[in-house]
Parts: sequence; structure tokens; C-alpha cells
Amino acid sequence: MKAKDFKVSSHLRFIIPSVIGIFLFMYPIVGDDGSVTIPIAILAGWVETWLADQLSLIMTIIISITAIGTVWVKLIGPDKLNHLPFFKSLFSVPPIWVVTRVLGMIFAIMVYFQIGPVAITSENTGGLLLDSLLHVLFAVFLFAGLFLPLLLNYGLLELFGVILTKIMRPLFKLPGRSSIDSLASWLGDGTIGVLLTSKQYEDGYYTKREAAVIGTTFSVVSITFSLVVIEQVGLKDMFIPFYLTVA
Repeated sequence: MKAKDFKVSSHLRFIIPSVIGIFLFMYPIVGDDGSVTIPIAILAGWVETWLADQLSLIMTIIISITAIGTVWVKLIGPDKLNHLPFFKSLFSVPPIWVVTRVLGMIFAIMVYFQIGPVAITSENTGGLLLDSLLHVLFAVFLFAGLFLPLLLNYGLLELFGVILTKIMRPLFKLPGRSSIDSLASWLGDGTIGVLLTSKQYEDGYYTKREAAVIGTTFSVVSITFSLVVIEQVGLKDMFIPFYLTVA
């Protein structure tokens, strides 16, 4: 099909969502404190601030609902949810994940209500997860889930897949469509890159090796994550030699 066969609306349907997606997930913004971030991370930060006092409770409720739903589906049988494929895929999981979700619910309740041994409820163990890490993941994944289709579903990955295959394959042994994924991981938030990689793998676009390469290289050494690490150890003025070392 030739380009002239497409209407202007078709081009706009590709261009507008793709540009918005690139801006949200890949456009670096320097904050007032000199830190580099991306728009989606700023939105996530606003949610964290707005719901700061409620996020631990929200996460405990979500974890509990997931565990209870998983056990319930195991008891009634997953076939009962054939007419609800989304919930079936969500709650029908292997036994190891059933145990993991139930234990997660128990630990979350213990930490939230400060019940049980200090080894679990301490601010340096369970508290670190429930009151800090899960806040970040909830906020980031909330917006990532809403806006990732802008990168995935409007042709951007297919376009770059064709254009950059000859670069990505020889250099990294990765498909061309992984260029957007890799850039989003490297320039943006590492968790966004992991989520995007996971989605592409589940949809069959990546092999296990390709997903592992992106998730353990581009995402782990993302610029924003590296800045957080080096700032934490008080060596922000040595970012360039540090980054060249880890990258």
C-alpha cells in the first residue's frame, strides 16, 4: 500500500499518540534540584505526594484482594471464569504464585498494623517495602499502564523496528522495535523499561534472551536510576566517570 493511499487522519492517528508517548516516556526534564527525570515520573511523584498518607493502606488492600481472589479461583476452579478472561488471567496462577500472594498478604497486614516480629515489621524490612518501594511502583505503574499504549499500539515500534533493525541486530542482537524500549529504559525510568519489556515479551515480540538483555542492561543502567544511586552515596559531582564505569 502506497503512502498516498492513507488519509491525513491515518497519519495523525500515528503521529499524535506517538509524539505524546515519546514525550511522556523519553523526554528528559531537569528539575529544580538539578535531577533528570521524565514527565511520567513527575506525574507519579505528584500521586505519591497526594496519596502519601493512604498509599500503604491502598497497597495492603490491593495485595489482600489479589491473594483472596487467587485462593477463591483455586477453590471454585478457573473454568468458572472462562467468560471473564481478564480476571482468569489475573487470578488463575501456578501454585507457587498462590503461596507467594497469600504470604504477601499476610506480611503486608503484619507490617501495616505492626503485628508480629520486628524482623518483618521493621521500617528497614517490611516497612521499607510497604511504606516506600510499593508507593513508587504503584504511582509509576498507574501512569505506565494508562499511557504505554501510546508507544505500543499506534505504530511507533513497528516503524522503528523497520528503520533500526540493521543497527540493533548487529550491535545488541536485538530486534529493531526494541530501540524504543531500550531508549525508554535508558533515558527514562528503569521501571518503565521493565514494564514495557515485559509487555513486549508477553505479546511474543521478544524471546526470553532478548527480554533478559533489555531488562538487565538498558533498564538497570538507566540514567535516572544511576543519578539516584550516585546521589545517595554523595558523589553526584562524579556522575560521568561513575556512569561510564557501570555502563
